[in-house]
Amino acid sequence: MKKPLYLILLIFCATICRAQSIAFTTTSWDEAVQNAGKSGKQIFVYAQTKSCRFCRQMEKEVFTDKNVVDYYNANFINYKIDIEDGGAGEALSKQHGIVGFPTYLYFDKKGEKLHQSSGFKPADDFIRDGRNASDPHTALFSMLATYNGGEKSPELLFNLSKALKYYMVDNNPKEKVTDEYLSTQPANALGSEKNLRFIFETDLDFKSTATQYLLQNQEKFIPLFGKPEVEKRAQRIMTGTAGIAGRQNDLILMSGLRKVAAGNFADSIKMLSLVQIYFYGGREDWLNYAKSTLKYGNTIGAADWQTMYETGAYLNYFAKDRETLSIGAEIMSKVVNLNRTYDHLRIYAQLQKKAGNKELALKAAEAALQISNEKGESGDEARELIEELTKK
Repeated sequence: MKKPLYLILLIFCATICRAQSIAFTTTSWDEAVQNAGKSGKQIFVYAQTKSCRFCRQMEKEVFTDKNVVDYYNANFINYKIDIEDGGAGEALSKQHGIVGFPTYLYFDKKGEKLHQSSGFKPADDFIRDGRNASDPHTALFSMLATYNGGEKSPELLFNLSKALKYYMVDNNPKEKVTDEYLSTQPANALGSEKNLRFIFETDLDFKSTATQYLLQNQEKFIPLFGKPEVEKRAQRIMTGTAGIAGRQNDLILMSGLRKVAAGNFADSIKMLSLVQIYFYGGREDWLNYAKSTLKYGNTIGAADWQTMYETGAYLNYFAKDRETLSIGAEIMSKVVNLNRTYDHLRIYAQLQKKAGNKELALKAAEAALQISNEKGESGDEARELIEELTKK
């Protein structure tokens, strides 16, 4: 009996769809290990959760890449777990110390762990992870074993440091290993392209050798990464550290930040202002956070709507007293003048409402709703705010 055409097409479509993504086995973990032993393939474990945005991005953009599909399906038994499923996935994640997502684990055909990585990665980098798992010179756990055995060659320290960047566990030794690698490099070699790229792409503590070298030698990185990217990276280090200093009320760390800001930034006044803003934000001193941002917005940071927007958003969420909320509304008015968007108008309207300025709040909420209507977006928050403000 001939199959109906639609059924043939359905089967064909299902086959094609499966071929266009990494093929994950639906067996148990023990069966996956047995199948790996029989086939001689390694095992790739993809650890994710339903709420993980980067997991969905990997599934949509990378797991469907033809080169990724061909490589992983040819070389691995692919196994997917939900680390919050309350069952086998969660148990496996605890067994292997998974604390973040997405995490990628690579095992040999006997189920012994070879390599581990994490985060969103472009297709080429994701394939490189798979290849690294097969090479003891680049596989994380063989490198760690060699390192713990006493070897400290520059090549090992360099490769291990790069792998540790994506190793999401408590007590990650990446800072120690990175400093050890840099200590093997003579002063004239630190400025090599290899080392400049290594330092720029390494995210470590403010006091680390790599971070201090970057902050003190920003001009050396500009030919490789461009001035805007170098400035953005340096500013992110400074403001992030200032937030930590605020949370810990660490005045010694703040003193170190001020010293670096004054001595290593062309626009030292701007950087000193930003460091102070983020210190107050980290300390949750919302009034001084608002005042320092407004002063910045009235002077050196008049064009920096991003920093002012961030302050406005935090004040809208956390501030309670009318003085702070009023300053927040003034800050957001500057943001709206620089970059008039639905979200900016919505936050401005909410701050005005909380500060007791209902007429200004209503006007801003209506302007926000108009923008959402023009763009065909929902505008639900603005609509709800208008309803609250017009209630009798």
